[in-house]
Amino acid sequence: MAAWLADLLVLAGVGVMTVGVVGPLRMPDVYTKLHAASKAVFRGVCVLAVASFASGDPAIVGRVALITVLLLLTMPVAAHVIGQAAYRTGEPMRSPAAIDETGVLRPAPPNAEGDGDRRERPPGAG
Repeated sequence: MAAWLADLLVLAGVGVMTVGVVGPLRMPDVYTKLHAASKAVFRGVCVLAVASFASGDPAIVGRVALITVLLLLTMPVAAHVIGQAAYRTGEPMRSPAAIDETGVLRPAPPNAEGDGDRRERPPGAG
């Protein structure tokens, strides 16, 4: 019975991750694509982790628990860093209801070389 449950959970996890591929294809900008991809992948991996718990082998359960904790810690940080890099490079928000409330980045005046599309960096943003 545990093997059937594990197989069913593996199929569910792969299904969640497969449906998560649709998000980056259909979303309008990098921020919403990033959100859709990171959530779907993390939830799919968590379901796969639960499937591996069904095996009952302590070595496998320990490894899977470690992988799940590391993903829980690193996935939000990676998504934030990618989103912050997109914002700092001037990637626009294309969602219909998107409102940029930070007010940190403003268009910079053109410099002597005629490079008018550069943006000012916030203080301390090397």
